[in-house]
Parts: sequence; structure tokens; C-alpha cells
Amino acid sequence: MKRYFLFFAIGSVFSAGAAFAADSSFSQQPFTDVPSNSPQFESVEYLRTHNVLKGYLDGTFRPTTRINRAEFVKFIVNPFILDTNGMADCVKMNVPDSTKTVFFSDVSREAWYATEVCFAKMNDIINGYLDGRYRPGSSINFVEAAKIIGNVFSFDLKTEESGEFWYRPYVQRLAELRAIPPSIKRFDQILTRGEMAEMVYRLKADRTNKASASFGSIR
Repeated sequence: MKRYFLFFAIGSVFSAGAAFAADSSFSQQPFTDVPSNSPQFESVEYLRTHNVLKGYLDGTFRPTTRINRAEFVKFIVNPFILDTNGMADCVKMNVPDSTKTVFFSDVSREAWYATEVCFAKMNDIINGYLDGRYRPGSSINFVEAAKIIGNVFSFDLKTEESGEFWYRPYVQRLAELRAIPPSIKRFDQILTRGEMAEMVYRLKADRTNKASASFGSIR
């Protein structure tokens, strides 16, 4: 199976309609809010020391902070994950100059995540909603993230499902890889930064010996 891994680059953080500047350099010291006895210390520290994670100006990582859909697409559409050749020209090449939005009615052409949304959409990594929106400010839940991760990691899925249980193959594959943190209890659970780091670490480092949620344990 072809493997990629996610690159958490915290640039501008989209939250409640506002952007907050974060550190632009990699953290040289362990994050102050992820102590050594934290269940996520191993994953966060592994990714930090490999220049994958950036924190905030105050030295924190904020592992319990929810991730929204704008942040998530910025995380995954990165040359450390995918071949992003041509990404910089995605909007120019695929969106008419007269159009003020990028594929979705709520993604402004000038948004800080517009280029990544364009690239992800063009490469079938993300989908929007039936109403034509992407909902960039909405928190991303576990099954939404599972599908995107499956697309990024090129999961070799034998079956595809639609309708109510469209997420089943993606979650089952993550469970097989033991990449689901035990803290995930519900399919619609909102994902935190710490949980995302844990999932990425397990996939990248092939850590199949850690306690993991199974498909049947999630409701």
C-alpha cells in the first residue's frame, strides 16, 4: 500500500471566523502542554522532532483543541504528504478569473486555505456538502477525517459503500492498521489536534502494537 503522512503546518488558525497568528518556525523544545505522562506524548514528540508539528507562540500544542475543515485541508495538502506540483497555480488554472469562490460557495478565492481546497478538490481528496458548501469553519468529525485520510494514504479498499454507512470501509481500514486512538468513541466525534497527531504517528511509524479502537467499539 502506498504510504504518505500528514504534515501539520500551523500557519493561520481559522476559528470562529477569525485568524490567529501562530509560530512560523518548528518547535525546538517539547510542547509545554503535552507532558511526558500524556498518552499522546510519544506521537506528538515523534512528529515534533521530525519537524512535522508546529506549535503556538506560547510553546503549546493545544492537543485538546478541535480541528476545523479549513485547518484540516491545510494539514493534508502539503508537499510533505503528496506530490503537490502545480498546486500554486491550481486556482488560476481551474477557476475562472471572474469567479469569487473556489469550487464551494463558502470558500473565497482570497481565503488563506483556498489553494489547498482547490488542489484537494481537483485530486478527489475532499468533497463538499449537497448544498454546495465546504463549511471551512466547521469542526471535522472522525468519519470525515477517516475518509480524507484514506484518500491521502491511498487505502486499498475492496468495497465502497454509499448512503448512511459510507464511512464503513475507511474506518474498518484504520481499525485494521490500529490507527484509531482509544479516545474515539463515536463515529461523529469531533477530532482534536492530539487525536489527529496520534493517528498520523501510528500510520507513519507503523505502530500497530498500541491499544486501538475497533470498528465495533465505536458507536
